[in-house]
Amino acid sequence: MSIVRFAAAGFVALVMSAATPVQAYKLAVSQYGRVTATLPWAVATEKGYFKEAGINVDQIIAGMGGGTTLRNMLASDLPYGEVATSAALAAIRSGVDIVIVNTASSHIGEIALVANPKSSIHKVQDLAGKKAGYTAPKSTSELLLRLALKDAGMAGKVEAVATGGFGGGLTALDTGAIDAAPLIDPILTLQPDHYRVIFSFADIIPRVTWLVGVTTRKFAKENPELLRKMIAVHRRAVDYIYANHDDAIRIYSKVWNADPKQVAKYFPKYFTYEGEWSRGGFEKAALEKMSEGLQLVGDTDKPVDWSKVIDQQFLPKDQQKPL
Repeated sequence: MSIVRFAAAGFVALVMSAATPVQAYKLAVSQYGRVTATLPWAVATEKGYFKEAGINVDQIIAGMGGGTTLRNMLASDLPYGEVATSAALAAIRSGVDIVIVNTASSHIGEIALVANPKSSIHKVQDLAGKKAGYTAPKSTSELLLRLALKDAGMAGKVEAVATGGFGGGLTALDTGAIDAAPLIDPILTLQPDHYRVIFSFADIIPRVTWLVGVTTRKFAKENPELLRKMIAVHRRAVDYIYANHDDAIRIYSKVWNADPKQVAKYFPKYFTYEGEWSRGGFEKAALEKMSEGLQLVGDTDKPVDWSKVIDQQFLPKDQQKPL
């Protein structure tokens, strides 16, 4: 997982390229090569899955996400993308005619809340009356922090502080400005003595649908088979990752430009995280947890009616379940 994995607007968009007479698509991936959740697209490219599906993706461009990437997706001839669930819902509330069509990830990975090892904080209850950081207002990291504090019976007992990013959080922690901060790999695993883990978020929140595939309703109606192919390419790559650990690590190291020896130390645990890379189907409990988190950060004042924003018809029949 990378620092920007939890950015609320991070997702994948497909942008049409007109550079050659043969129809070719440039796949613009928000934070590609940095966000672990984008690994299936790296695998699909490396293994030739797009070509075998009859989709000509000739280049992957690392986009920055946010409104710019969303506008690119909406303007493209193949407007399918992956976006943080909160970002998808925010766009829908603002009137953007998109629909959620698949889950990309329903496990939050290795992210943990840590403290200075010299402090007196060892467990979540020790945070009473103290400050805990998150990256940005209404970010996934804030959502996770507030969910975890609520589930631990600590809601309202800890001051949540925006730090401007994971790096900013560690700086604030090191200087004593806050008492706890979220931390991810590679630092979490490779430098275990630098920080004390208070808890791993996944131990408190085992499943939450934080990353989803989206498209426009117009595109879904007019190009259902192409949409099914894109979702199937992602699913095939996910299956390959879980079935071929060594090669998945090789591809990750190559695309992420990471030291293979270091990757070999922190990456294997991802294979044990069910839902780290989703095959596409939706989990009711994971959706409900996301809805609860969105209410805690003030993104919505009532539970999300998932039936109005999700269309499952592009998934295999065995993955279509009541929401």
